[in-house]
Amino acid sequence: MPVLGYHYGPDWNQDLYQATIDRVIPDRNDLPSGLIAHYAAPREGGGWQVVDVWESAEHHDRFLRERVMPVAQELGAPPFETKMTELYNSLVA
Repeated sequence: MPVLGYHYGPDWNQDLYQATIDRVIPDRNDLPSGLIAHYAAPREGGGWQVVDVWESAEHHDRFLRERVMPVAQELGAPPFETKMTELYNSLVA
């Protein structure tokens, strides 16, 4: 079942996000298994947010555990909040 992952870091910014994504997905033509869509943007009031759509919670959790968290730790990144829910509907032009 597809899932929507929402990640928010009040102390994250574009530079920290970019440093992380450049190491986590260095080749944008070779996306992680199970990733359907990825969106990132500043959040009104501060911080940084990322919204992903994954084929399954297992794909999301594995990517976060094996690729994102080690890089975030190496960069000394502050913590971020993660919420997930099953995806009900998706419309993409």
